[in-house]
Amino acid sequence: MAIRIPTDVSLIEGEKPIWFGQMTYAANWPLFLLGLLFFWTIIGLPLFFILAWINVTTSEYFISNKRIYLKHGLIARVALDSKKMDWITNTAIVQDFFGRILNYGNVLIATPGTYIGTSMFKGVEDPMRIKEIIEERIVNYKKVEENRHSLRRITDEFKMGRLDESRYNTLKIEFEQEINKYS
Repeated sequence: MAIRIPTDVSLIEGEKPIWFGQMTYAANWPLFLLGLLFFWTIIGLPLFFILAWINVTTSEYFISNKRIYLKHGLIARVALDSKKMDWITNTAIVQDFFGRILNYGNVLIATPGTYIGTSMFKGVEDPMRIKEIIEERIVNYKKVEENRHSLRRITDEFKMGRLDESRYNTLKIEFEQEINKYS
C-alpha cells in the first residue's frame, strides 16, 4: 500500500515515506456531542459535524526517513517542515481520559532552535505507535549520520595515504551498507 504524501511536500532525493496520518474523528467527539445536543436547531447538527470534518481534512501529518511534516488548521494554519531530524530532542504523548478509551491523543515533538519550539500531531490515532515511529526514525537518522561521518573520515585517511586501498574499499562497503540499512 502506498503512503500518501501531503499536498505541500515534495520528496527530496533518497527520501522514503514512512507514515501519513490525519486527526481522527474520535478526537472530535466534543463537536459530535454538541451537534447532538443542538440537533433540534436547523443549523446546530450540520454545523458541528462540518466543523469536525474541517478539523480532520485540514490536518496532515507525515513522517519520512529524512523529515517530519505537520500542518493543521483552515484559517489559522500551523505548518512545520523539519528537514533536520537531529533537531528533534524529545517526543511526548498527551492523552486525556477519552483519548485513552478511544485510542487517540496528541504527539508532542520538541524542536529547540526553531521558531515553534514544540510541535504537535493533534488527535492522531494510536499515538504510542506514532511516538515509536518518530523515535525510531531519530535513532536511525543518527546512525546514518555517524556512518556518513565515518565514511568521510576514512576517505580523508585514504587520500592522505594513511589507509591502503583494499582496507579503504572494505570499510567503505561496510559503511555504505550500514547507511542503506538505516536509511
